[in-house]
Amino acid sequence: MKTKKNIPYPIRIKIFWVSLIPTVALLGAAMMNNQYLNVLGESAEQILSKNYRSIKASQEARKALEEIRNEILEMASRNRIPLNTIDQALHSLALNLRICHDNITEKGENELARQLMDAYTRYETLARSLTGPDTDLWMSDRFSSFLRLTAEMIADIDRLAEINEDAMERAEQNTRLIARKAQRHAFFLFAGIIIAILALNYFLSYRIAKPIISLASSLSDAKEGGGVYPQVQAASNDEIGFLAQAFNRLFSRLEEYDRGKDDIIAAEKEKVRRSEEAKRSFIADISHQLKTPMTSLSMSIGLLKNRGDRLDLDKQARLFAAAYEDCNRLAALITELVDMSRLETLSRPRPKERLDVSVLLPECLAPLRKQADDKGVSIVTDIEAHLSPISIDSFRFPWIITNLVGNALRYTERGGKITLQVYRKKDRVYFQCTDTGCGIDPQYLPHIFDRYSQFSERGKSGAIGLGLAIVKDIIEQHGGDISVKSRPGEGAVFTFWIPAVRKDQNEKSAGD
Repeated sequence: MKTKKNIPYPIRIKIFWVSLIPTVALLGAAMMNNQYLNVLGESAEQILSKNYRSIKASQEARKALEEIRNEILEMASRNRIPLNTIDQALHSLALNLRICHDNITEKGENELARQLMDAYTRYETLARSLTGPDTDLWMSDRFSSFLRLTAEMIADIDRLAEINEDAMERAEQNTRLIARKAQRHAFFLFAGIIIAILALNYFLSYRIAKPIISLASSLSDAKEGGGVYPQVQAASNDEIGFLAQAFNRLFSRLEEYDRGKDDIIAAEKEKVRRSEEAKRSFIADISHQLKTPMTSLSMSIGLLKNRGDRLDLDKQARLFAAAYEDCNRLAALITELVDMSRLETLSRPRPKERLDVSVLLPECLAPLRKQADDKGVSIVTDIEAHLSPISIDSFRFPWIITNLVGNALRYTERGGKITLQVYRKKDRVYFQCTDTGCGIDPQYLPHIFDRYSQFSERGKSGAIGLGLAIVKDIIEQHGGDISVKSRPGEGAVFTFWIPAVRKDQNEKSAGD
């Protein structure tokens, strides 16, 4: 499992800490606003619950005094019996005066409330005495005292209500001041928070964008295949710094790749140069090789034509033998020229077919069997039973078999044996050609598959060294490889393999 890269200061942590500051500021603003709201609530409570209660009780008490006074005045003017409403009014007056006495909130309210409670005792006595059977109520001292006391109590109640109304007005003004103060503080606080958030966002975006811009600028200076790549400065310990380090590692690998690629290109150029030199040498050599048998053949035929009737039979036989040998050498050289043209066409790929090896090999060996019988060499095939068909190029693959067996036949003396074995091992099909010929010198083995290699005895074989190069190219086009083992005098063993199943067929089978 791939371990996660440890980044000391990730960007997400930086963003978290930067966003935490305005969050805390907003929390402080919310707490301050809550405090102001509590103060405003207390002020409103004072207006509504304390002073308003006293004012309402004062109004109810004044109303009760007026009802009692009016009732007594009407009773005196009409000389009638008082109604029960006076008792109810006295009860209401006493109740509201008690409320005023128990709800003292302002300065001067206590003295007035105490005076009213003391006056209520005398007032109740006078009011009840005036409701008795008295024939001359208007001339009574009690009546005048009642009216005077009523006026005094009404005046005290009005002063009490005025005190509470003034208190309510002051509380209202104080509430307005607190509200304006809260509004002003909230405005400056939120303005400061917004400015701080904008500044922090700009600072954070600058800190994040700056290394990205620097990284992009450094990357724009890098040129593919230039060989020299920039080293990006890791200016932070976050993901951007980690990305810069990753680019530095990538550039280091690219430099190594470019150096290796240059070496490969230089090696390929050297290989092409050597191939061109070998090709030029090959053309010069084959020109000479063509000239020599042609000259010999021309001389032999010229002698037979001009003086054949004067030559004895033995001389004629030697001339015919020399001409026949020159013709064979010319045929071998022409075959090499055909092989050379084949090298130019091998780069073009051809479609593959699924073919049965047990059917294909006898067809490939059929042209060589008569030549082997004439030379006294046996060709034996050993094909593994139940071998599945393989995907091959039906046009080029037979050239591999005929070339390998043809080379073995060329270097195997009379009475020798050539064995062609085919078997499967895991996902490969192996072909092994073994002969009992003269073998190959070890110094030639490393270059035996090179183009235009010149190490064989041409006078004996007529070969110039293109056949095995073609064999290797065809095998590599099939996705395989070839190797050789040999010792002088012990024959040679050529072994090559190709995939039993092509890669695209494997993938198709897996999909199915």
